[in-house]
Amino acid sequence: MSAAEIADNKWELQSTKPPLGSAGGVLQLLLMVGFVGLFGWLIVSSVIGIVTPKSDDGSLADKYKNMSVDGETKAAE
Repeated sequence: MSAAEIADNKWELQSTKPPLGSAGGVLQLLLMVGFVGLFGWLIVSSVIGIVTPKSDDGSLADKYKNMSVDGETKAAE
């Protein structure tokens, strides 16, 4: 790249345009939208899980408190 081309800044203007001219460019943009959507969904779901009230009727910790052995016990040896 020559000094005149650098001074023109045409390459800079061209590099800021989205690559919609080819199938690869469109696929790249779709993948970026997909990843942004995935991470946005993860963050929103995490925030919803943090701020919603929890029910105490069916958690694993509550079931552990009531756990007992079913069936016959072994004889002491």
